[in-house]
Amino acid sequence: MPVDAVYRAWGLEGYDVIEVDEDQDELLVCVAWPRDQWRCPRCRSRNVICHDRRTRLWRSTPVGLKKVTIAMDVPRTLCHDCGCKRAHQPAFAEDRKRHTLAFERYASELLKYLTISDLARHLGLSWDTAASIDQRRLEALPRPQLSSLRRLAIDEIHSGKTHGYLTVVLDLESSVIVHVGDGRGAQAVAEFFRTLRKSRAQIEAVAMDMAGGYIKAVREHLPGAAHVFDRFHVVKLMNEKLTVLRRDLHREAVDAQQKDVLKGIRWLLLMGEETLDSSSRLSKRKAGQPSDRARLDAALALNAPLAIAYYLKEELRQFWQQTCKSRAERFLDRWCRQADASGIRVLQTMAKTLRRHRTGLLAWYDHRISTGPLEGTNNKIKLIQHRAYGYRNKEHFRLRILTLHHTRIKLTG
Repeated sequence: MPVDAVYRAWGLEGYDVIEVDEDQDELLVCVAWPRDQWRCPRCRSRNVICHDRRTRLWRSTPVGLKKVTIAMDVPRTLCHDCGCKRAHQPAFAEDRKRHTLAFERYASELLKYLTISDLARHLGLSWDTAASIDQRRLEALPRPQLSSLRRLAIDEIHSGKTHGYLTVVLDLESSVIVHVGDGRGAQAVAEFFRTLRKSRAQIEAVAMDMAGGYIKAVREHLPGAAHVFDRFHVVKLMNEKLTVLRRDLHREAVDAQQKDVLKGIRWLLLMGEETLDSSSRLSKRKAGQPSDRARLDAALALNAPLAIAYYLKEELRQFWQQTCKSRAERFLDRWCRQADASGIRVLQTMAKTLRRHRTGLLAWYDHRISTGPLEGTNNKIKLIQHRAYGYRNKEHFRLRILTLHHTRIKLTG
């Protein structure tokens, strides 16, 4: 490659390369700013004189394994027309940066494949410098067109003690995250929904949990959108009710054997029928140990309220297996009547919750969407945070989540 092409790649076109010093690990490129190109930084007048100079150094793109440093005695000029006295800023670097624009482009390209920590080690940068380059790269990436959105999913994630709770909104058709809000509830999505309305997006349905804050925000800002409460959150809530009942029964039990049985079946109660005695669990079972089914049946035989709650929990999962919306409606009514008739407080509370959110539950049969894709995204977010040893800047972390679909790092889980 011709030498001039290398200088252009470094952004040195128009500057005079005075000297190139080379040692085993580094190239030092000494550059001068031609006098005929000096202009006042304020008024652009040529009627300037050099007041003094300051030597500055910038990292530039490497040549092979050699580090490249650009050195220049940067003039500070005095303008006879406007009286401005200011140091000039070369075009190949941004103000207050210790690396060139070419180096930033090079590092940004590597960040498509490397973590921040990997890049810092590879190029000999501080973590903060590598992170600031990554943040500017993410800010420059294109954002999705809000006007094309139709079906959304909303869920909250906990990103650790540093950043607390975040609310994530996902476009279910493209699997692209379109919003990351600080905190959880209505305030975390209100501004985004206002922007969404201004974009004239025709939102048909929003999948969410049954938290009042998100329901209120969708109702207020997206009045034409259907609320869809999906299977994941309903089953999760039912499992929580079952856990509360088991704990209450364990606390009230007098017999030591019954206490041990109730304590030992915690996870069995939360499993679906199809996962009991699955191949993965059979491989871990010790010789002579009873099967999951046998242990669960023995425990349920000792406690009628727990048995009723468990079988109603399993029956509720069939709500999403009905052949049509009208059958699902009848199924839901029947389940709620059974829960009321059981006389078990947690089941009656669950029935009350399902009745209150009846419309959103049945809406699943009109819009078969869920927040499931967001549950997988939560794992990816935790992974990128771990691989970067934690994002210290919350805005940077938010940008990283918003641009997950651009990543080329393999994300698992």
